[in-house]
Amino acid sequence: MRLRFSEDWRSLLWAFGLFPLVPALAYAKPELAPWLVPLALYASFCSGVLAHNQSHCPTFTGRRANAAYSAWLSIFYGFPLFAWVPTHNQNHHRYLNGEGDVTRTTRRGTGDTAWVAFTYPLASGAWQLPLVRQWVRDARAAHPARYRRFLLESAGVVCGQLGLATLAIALHGFRRGALVYALSAGLPAFMGTYFMMFTNYLQHVGCDPTSPDNHSRNFTSSVHNWFVFDNGLHTVHHEHPGVHWSRYRALHEQRAARIRPELNQNSLLGYVFKTYVFGTLREPHEA
Repeated sequence: MRLRFSEDWRSLLWAFGLFPLVPALAYAKPELAPWLVPLALYASFCSGVLAHNQSHCPTFTGRRANAAYSAWLSIFYGFPLFAWVPTHNQNHHRYLNGEGDVTRTTRRGTGDTAWVAFTYPLASGAWQLPLVRQWVRDARAAHPARYRRFLLESAGVVCGQLGLATLAIALHGFRRGALVYALSAGLPAFMGTYFMMFTNYLQHVGCDPTSPDNHSRNFTSSVHNWFVFDNGLHTVHHEHPGVHWSRYRALHEQRAARIRPELNQNSLLGYVFKTYVFGTLREPHEA
């Protein structure tokens, strides 16, 4: 199980340390479960980031190690990682929020309101399901290795989440156990895909899909990006989708001067509050 990039020691620390740590603490001390929700939601967001990274640039050199790691991430992400292939790698990266991209942010109109932003992930999930179903049908009919991946990762989600729920109830009884499970494991798994679709919306709404430099919005804070594995640097990710996340910063710095300044925001949370909570930020092209 050799890493392709040494920087992914931190990915493994999050995947095998942080992700199971949240339910472990809640199961050991149920009274902590409500207080752990912010950490659980952060872990949920990171599960999506690591799932995204794994889909573009596998973490290990060996196929079996990557298969096992993908199944493990699927448990905490709340959905089998294979779904990134037809919806994200093959569709979103090909059409980049333009015509043909089933997740394009203009599909519900051109208005960028809080209601549109926060409900976009629900609509986006429905738009992506046909691609996922077709991928599974094709895999079952003609690609045994892909179909085995579907089975392994799906089993990881179902068995992993069912096991966590069963353990919580066995330890603390049905009512308390169900609540502990929901707050520490169920909710994070449910929110993993939501966070990624919401982030996709923020990274592309109001941008120009035809521009080589202004097709994406970046969140450039070094502090923010340390905690999210440089996920905020999105322009260069689209230009170099197979490049490891640890190379994004250098690539972004080479390109930043060509990107419209308002598309280089400081942090994702700051942008959300300024735009959708306080309504003080409205970029000219989004008015």
